[in-house]
Order: sequence, then structure tokens, then C-alpha cells
Amino acid sequence: MHKMTSYIKFFSLVFFLTIVINLMSQNKQLQSDKKGQISGTVIDSISGKPVEYCTVALFRKNSMELVNGTITQKNGRFFMEKISPGPYFIRISFMGYDDKIISDILFTKDKPIINLHKIKLKGSLQTLDEVVVDGSTPRIDYKIDKKVINVSKQITSISGTAVDVLENVPSVKTDIEGNVSLRGSQSFTVLIDGRPSVLDANDALQQIPASTIANIEIITNPSAKYDPDGTAGIINVITKKNKLQGFSGIVNLNTGLNKKYGGDVLINYKKRDMNIYFGVDYNLRNFPGERYNERHTYAEDTIFKTIMNGTNTHERKRWGLRTGLDYSFGENDIFGLGLRYGDRRMNGNTMSEYDEWMVPGDIHKLYKNNDESKRGGSFYEINGNYQHKFKKKGHEVKLELSYSKRDFEDNSINELTNESGIAVDGKKNVETGPSSRFRANVDYTLPIGDKDKFEAGFQTRFSESEDNTELYILNTNSGKYEIQPEYSNTTSYKRNIHAVYSLYAGELGNFGYQGGLRGEYTYRNIKSGHDSKAFGIDRWDFFPTLHLSYQLPKDHQLMTSYTRRIQRSRGWYLEPFITWEDAFNVRKGNPDLLPEYIDSFELGYIKNIAKSNMISLEGYYRITNNKVERVRSVYEENVMLSTPENVGKDYSLGLEFMFSYQLYKWWEVDLMANFYKYKVEGILYGEDFSNNSNNWSSRFNNTFNIKKNTKIQINSMYNGPSVTAQGKTEGYYMVNTAVRQDFMDKKVSAVFQVSDIFSSAKHEFTSRGPDFYNYSEYKREAPIVTLSVSYRFNNYKPDRKPSSGNDNGVMEEFE
Repeated sequence: MHKMTSYIKFFSLVFFLTIVINLMSQNKQLQSDKKGQISGTVIDSISGKPVEYCTVALFRKNSMELVNGTITQKNGRFFMEKISPGPYFIRISFMGYDDKIISDILFTKDKPIINLHKIKLKGSLQTLDEVVVDGSTPRIDYKIDKKVINVSKQITSISGTAVDVLENVPSVKTDIEGNVSLRGSQSFTVLIDGRPSVLDANDALQQIPASTIANIEIITNPSAKYDPDGTAGIINVITKKNKLQGFSGIVNLNTGLNKKYGGDVLINYKKRDMNIYFGVDYNLRNFPGERYNERHTYAEDTIFKTIMNGTNTHERKRWGLRTGLDYSFGENDIFGLGLRYGDRRMNGNTMSEYDEWMVPGDIHKLYKNNDESKRGGSFYEINGNYQHKFKKKGHEVKLELSYSKRDFEDNSINELTNESGIAVDGKKNVETGPSSRFRANVDYTLPIGDKDKFEAGFQTRFSESEDNTELYILNTNSGKYEIQPEYSNTTSYKRNIHAVYSLYAGELGNFGYQGGLRGEYTYRNIKSGHDSKAFGIDRWDFFPTLHLSYQLPKDHQLMTSYTRRIQRSRGWYLEPFITWEDAFNVRKGNPDLLPEYIDSFELGYIKNIAKSNMISLEGYYRITNNKVERVRSVYEENVMLSTPENVGKDYSLGLEFMFSYQLYKWWEVDLMANFYKYKVEGILYGEDFSNNSNNWSSRFNNTFNIKKNTKIQINSMYNGPSVTAQGKTEGYYMVNTAVRQDFMDKKVSAVFQVSDIFSSAKHEFTSRGPDFYNYSEYKREAPIVTLSVSYRFNNYKPDRKPSSGNDNGVMEEFE
């Protein structure tokens, strides 16, 4: 099987290169027509002086599609070339001036060169004290299969990570420890610029600085074109890229109270057919907090009780590099190459006091516990892509290859000392192991008529990992930690997935439709333990998708969809051996876990009100078969065991509400709410554990445009209680605020943020079983205060192009 895997990788690479070479050679024959050129000089209408760094964007007149762009030089001159024949218009914009539109620009074979000579820009009539409404792009753009979130509108999260951005996004909920859930589920897929991350979903979101994000796509019912992995759908993070001519960049710095600081730099250079970018970021975040835990375990007529009180610090440190280039071979061929490299570290330290006793009985054992953990490692990704556009608009083929690898280590030491300060127990856990992924895909799009299109593609994925776990126990006589061979294991994991898909989309009047089918073959092999016992999968799965929309009169729209998805377990969930986490907790994986299969239905209504105001309602119903949950039980006296099990089915029936409105010129509001009925049912340990709850969460965001260069934003959120098969999570609320001030014609921006103003956020969880009761509480230090400063040089600001469905639906705006 290993040789076969190597052959498939080799032939995928040969196939990729063969098609690229053939399409590029064909394209050279299509470039014989003479291309157009356009130039001009932009000047101030009053002083007559040239205006430097103006944005000059060229659009097709009929489709409003952006085809080229540049910025003016020091003498006000601009120049664009390689323009196909046809009608166009130009938009020229710069801070402090009214936009200039030049219409009726026509390139023909007989007239390929156009000189617009001097173009006068008029100064804006608004004074510095007047209010400017930033309504250039909507906060959320709804498409037939996704929601696109404009990150630039969320100034309360600018110094954080993607997790902080998601706190104010519909369909998403985050807890105070940074765990993200999508419509109540923590099983979802994270993409970065449309590609899966080698990191786990939450680690990937914690790794991305908010200041480097252009948009976030929330895809709760993905089409057959996307991977079907993830119970709740996909979160696609689109990073910033500048597409205008010349050299430009942005620098972001941030700092905060209690050891919080970082920054990032993104530099871009575009010259005619080539675009090069380079970015670097570094961030350190420290989160102190307090923990409390109460545990009861039952054995016959005895109750063992433990109470823990402690303080902890949780430090996240990360840095990353990214670079890439895009090169256009004429009008129809684009080749891209990208590289990411980074490192992330999560260090924790918990100092706690334990009180142990039995009932009946009143003898208390008091302990102090010191728990130190270090988790993290480096990672990198290399990707190449090629796009060929045929003569007909929208007719194209895309090819992509990517390879990613990460090194991982997790070291923890847990040591108990008695009242005399003598160590009575100690455990040291070491987990290491690399993992790698190779991915190749080909996507083909064929327009049919004016509004229909057919898409098809092939995808192959190869994943390999090796995990080494070791347990050392403190010898209290010698004071040394000694390895325990019976609890030390090596696990090798291989999974290959090959997929084909097709979908057809089109419009009939006001009715839009998209139907697709995806087939996937999965081969998986796990070898673990001293006897190298293997656990394998050899299976085909099929995933139908259907999306429908109907445009009602006066900007009313209805949308509905159905998708089938899968959630495949991985990591320690599949390790068939005991691993000690600390003195009171052990875990054991389950290689016989069945994948979760999800049937997801949605029905949505959208009403656009004026320029950037809207109201939306989305109903959803999700059924999860083979539901996987971490089940807790008593391993031995006062020690709990966590094991993932297929516990049955769960059901979520809910309604999402979103209202976005500009009450006044200076006040914009966003109200989001999610209400759903959750039910889980099944048999556990021979008993019916069925449970249900009414869940709800809300977000209320207020943006005040005080002056032209001053904004204040206040965000409040509430996450309601929810249940699991064995317990309940309590609800909490939080209020954040931020002030943004722009300087030097918006070249410099400063944002002052205060998160969790009232120190009201905390995590409470209660679980019960036939032989145990457990209550845990965590509260982080708050409020969290940070200051961020951004500097843009050489007019780092892309055009605001009308969305055309390309580039994964990206609407770039970097203000």
C-alpha cells in the first residue's frame, strides 16, 4: 500500500505539470491579438499639483468586473497594459478627494492605446469634524452557500486572533478558553485561503492574527465541491493580499496589560504580471485564571470526595512567516506559489490545593499540586496552484498541490506534595510525533448558456502521523522519575482519501439552484501498542448536496439547502491504551469508533434594506448519527477515565436571527441571536441517558461614528446553557469595547480595546454518572486591556470591487 501511495503522489505531480505545460503552450497561441494600454496624470483640481498614491481601478463596463489596477507615481502618472478589446470604465480614488469615474473607455484593435491626459480630482466637501459613514462594504454578505464576514468592521478584536473575531460572528460561539463551536458543535473544518490547515481546528484559529485577516467565510452547508469533513461545516479564513500595482505594506503592533504583546508586517510588490508578498507575525498572550473542582466517586457504601482550588497561567506564543508569488502568463494563465512556516507554544502552570476525604469518615488529606505543561511545535506548508481561463468567460480549470508537515511535542509534569512539603506522587507525560499531509486537486468549470454552469473535480489526500507516548512515575525514595513501559506506546496512523465530485448550478428567472454529488474512498490503518495490532477502514461514502434560492420582489430572498457530511475521529481518540494526564485523570482512545454522519437542512430568508442594512432569518435542522462524546467513568479510587464512545444520535432544531441597521448617520447596530432545541438520545452502560435543552446565544454590536476619524464600538454577548450526554454547561455574558482613531489621512490607526469589562465570563460544567459526580469552574483574569497601532505605507488599500464569486467570495477591504 505504501508503494501504491508513492505512485499516486508521483503520477499526481506528473499529471499536474503536464496539464500546466500544455495549457501554457496553448495560451501562447491565443495571445497574438494586440493588447491595449491606458495612461494618464492625476492632479489636484485647485492647485494643479500631481496627486501621488491615488488608486486607479479598471472595470469591465458590462460585468463590473475588476480587470486591472495600479496607483499613481510621484508625478501623478499611472499606466496599465495588456488590456483586451472591449468597453471599460475607470474609478480613481484617494483620501480627502471625491471619487472620479471616467466612463465610455473603449479599446479596439484599431485603437489599443488610450491617453487620458490630465485628470482633475476635487477635494471632498466634508470637513474634518463631519461624520463619515463607513458603508463601503456590508458587514455580512450572504451567498447561496455561505456567509462572508467583513473583518475590518470588528475593531474590538483587531489585536487578537481569529478566535476573537469569531466572538462576533453569526452561527459561531466561543468560550473563555478559546474553544470555538459552530452552531453548537466543536466538530468543524478550518480552511486558510481555501486550504486545510495541518493544525487542529482550534490551534489553527489561535495561530492567525486578526490583523492579517481580510474576511471569514462561514459555510454551514457546504456544496459537493468542498471536503465533507466536519459536523457543523467549514470556517474559511481569507488572509489579506494587495492586488494593486507598486510597492506597499502594512505594519501592526499591539501591547496589553499582563504580558501581552505582538505585531505583524505584510509587504506587497506588484509589477505588471507578477505579484510578490511577504508577511511575518509574532504574538505572545498570557491568560491568568482561577480554577475550582469538586468530585465525588462512589464505591459500594463509600463516597470519595475531592475539592481543588487553584490558580493557573496559560501562555500562548506563536510566530509565523508567509510568502508567495503569483505570475500571469498573459490574460488567461496564472501560476501561484506559496509558503508558510511557523511555530506555536502553549505553556501552562497550575498551582492548586487538594482536600481528600471519605464518607463515612472525617480524615482529610491535604495536598498541594504543581502542574506544568509545555505543548507545541513547528509547522510548514508549501502549495502551488495554476489557473487557466478559456476563451468563454467563466470557463476555466484550476490545479493545486500542497504539502504540509508539523512536529508536535507535549510535556507535562504533575507533582503532589503533602502538608510537610514531601512529594508523595508525581507523573511526567511525554508525547511527541510528526504528522504530514499531501493534497492534490483539479477543479473544472464549464459555463452553460448565460446563467448555468457545470463543475467537476478530483481530489486526493494522504495523511501520515506517528505518536510516541511515555509515562514516568516519581520514585519517592530516589526522587527520580522512572519510565513505565506498560504505559508507553507508539502509534502509527495512515489515512488516504480519494474523491470525485460534480455539481450543476443555474438560474431560471428568480429561481436559483445548485445540486451536487461527491464520492469518497477512504483507506485508514492504525497500528498501536506492544503487539502492533492494526485497526483498518476500507470504505466508500457518498455525499449529496442541494442548494436552492428564490429572489422575491423588493430585495427579499429565500434560500434552502441540504447536505450530508461526515466527522472522522483522529488523534488520541483512536489510541487504544491508557494515558495518564495527571494524578486524578486518565484517558483511553477507541479505534473502533464509527464516523459521525450528519444530515443538515437549512431554510433562510434575507431582506436587504437600503444600502448596507439587512435582516435575515435562518432555520436549521441537523441530525448526527453515531454521535461521539467523551464519556467519563471511575478508573480507580478518585481517578476518572475519559473515553470517546458512539453514544447514539443527537438533534438540533434552531433559528438564527440577524439584524443590521444604521439607526443614524453616526450609529450602526448589529443584533444576532441563535435559538435551538438540542436533544441527545442513546444507551450508555446499559441505561438510557437521553437528555435535552433549550439553548440560545446572542450578540449585540454597536458602532458609533463620532467623527471622520473616530469610532467607538461596544459589543455584548451571551452564551446560554447547554447539555451533553452526561452533564450541563452553564451560560455566561460578556461586554467588550474599543475606540479607533485614525491619523495622517488614515495611514496610521490606533485601537484601544477592553475585553470582558465586568469580569463576568466564566466556564462552569457539571457531569454525573452512575458512580461519580463532578463540578468544575474556570474564571480568567479580566478585564483584558490592549492597544494596537497600524501603519500603512504607499497607499496599502485594495480596490473595493463588486463581488463576482471569484477568489472564494473575497471582498477585500483592509481599513
